[in-house]
Amino acid sequence: MKTIVILNSKGGVGKSNITRHLAVAAEQESPGMVVLCDTDPQSSLADWWNARTSETPPLAVIGVAEFADKQPVLASRFQYLFFDTAAADAKQYGDILKSADLIVIPVVPSPDDVRSLNRLTLPVVKESGRPFIFVLSKARLATQLLVSTMAALSEHGTVCQTIVQQREGYAKAAFAGSTLLEDEPSGKGAEEIRELWNFVKSRIDEKTISAKKLKGMLHV
Repeated sequence: MKTIVILNSKGGVGKSNITRHLAVAAEQESPGMVVLCDTDPQSSLADWWNARTSETPPLAVIGVAEFADKQPVLASRFQYLFFDTAAADAKQYGDILKSADLIVIPVVPSPDDVRSLNRLTLPVVKESGRPFIFVLSKARLATQLLVSTMAALSEHGTVCQTIVQQREGYAKAAFAGSTLLEDEPSGKGAEEIRELWNFVKSRIDEKTISAKKLKGMLHV
């Protein structure tokens, strides 16, 4: 099972929105192979899931301390786990991050968000030693702020070139327990989510291929 953790200690950056949209994109591609996990006390992801008419992807509500015990059960049933996190000290997710195949860090383009990221989230992510990417969230295209934020983030790691834009459709979908992939499958929002999922998947596959190559070299 591939574990994708969506993490940022700062609130309001779109973690739950990105989590559910990535999970639905994966579910549409691999039906029955995707599970969501919500550990946020605000229960944004759980509230969204309870409002859904579809029962997929399923939701597992698991406490941070329980994850190590429950992870093998999830791994036996699913191919992808999308793990939503709270706006809280990232250190509490230290053990979970170490088991992540990829850490997705949503960032709103603003100086305050970049400073918060550098102070609270990045040190914990780098300490985990796991692969991570930045995703610009709630962004407006063709702005100097977006360009400068991408440049600042690129000094620390990979920045996804797909931008999750500020769209009213995301809020409407959240209220209805849906996603833009389901509400407007041919729209620009759905297209950007599919592009984001393809990039996330490519980073996971890249890690898997590299591991296989290394294993092969060790047996030469």
